[in-house]
Parts: sequence; C-alpha cells; structure tokens
Amino acid sequence: MSLNLSGADLSVHPRTTAGQHLSLIAGVLLIVLGVAGFAVSGFSNWTGGTLEQQVIGFAVNPLSSAMHVVLGVLGLLGRTGARRARWYGIVLFLAGAGLFAYAALDGGAPLNLNWPISTLHAVFACLGLLIAFVPVRTGRRRSTAELD
Repeated sequence: MSLNLSGADLSVHPRTTAGQHLSLIAGVLLIVLGVAGFAVSGFSNWTGGTLEQQVIGFAVNPLSSAMHVVLGVLGLLGRTGARRARWYGIVLFLAGAGLFAYAALDGGAPLNLNWPISTLHAVFACLGLLIAFVPVRTGRRRSTAELD
C-alpha cells in the first residue's frame, strides 16, 4: 500500500471490467437454460429428443443442455479476471457461431436444434465478440488533485 502526504491510499485496485460483467450475465443465462433443459429432457437419450422438448421455445436435449451448462460455468469463471473474460468471449463466439452454422448447414438433427435456439446461439456468438473486444481500462483513476 502506498500513501501520499494526505494519507490517502494510492495503491492500484483491480477493477471489474465490462467484459467480466457480460461474462457473468452470459454464464448465468446459459446455466439457467442448461438446467431447465435437463428438467425438460432428462438425462437419457443424449442426442435424441424431439422438437416438442422445449424451454420457452428453445428446443433442448441432454447434449445441448450439457453444452449450455459447461459454457455457463466457463462464463462464471470468466468473471474472475479480465483476461479470463476475454478468453471466454472467444470461446463463446466460437461455440455460438459453430452451433449456428451447424444448424444452418445440417438442420441440427443430433443436437435437436430449431431456429429459435440457433438464433440464440448467434446472439451468444455476438455477445462473445463483445466480451472479447470490449475496451479495458487499467490502472487507477487520477484524483482531481492530480489533474494538470
């Protein structure tokens, strides 16, 4: 800890970045979707399922629910540091864009993908880009006494 003449603490405190906040939000949403998906589809027939197995319009099966939970946990871990949040943004982008492209090209048969969930994956891919490339300010804010 470093002090100036007035006794104020001038040490640099780490700040929570916007990417970390977005990582937390994405993580919580994905965990909720994954847990609700398991509640609807159960734990058997991992790549099966019908389009009638839905959580608020999003088709689910155990495999897609597991992927949502894993991405959600990674989002919660991304909240713990700015660099982790950036990496999470990259992973979220790759996963979301890959799942969207897979559904567009193949119809999403093994993962039980419908257009609403594919659109949600595209939204998460865009959110991943935002998390990965949101500007990060480092250091401490200068007090008004230090301004020139």
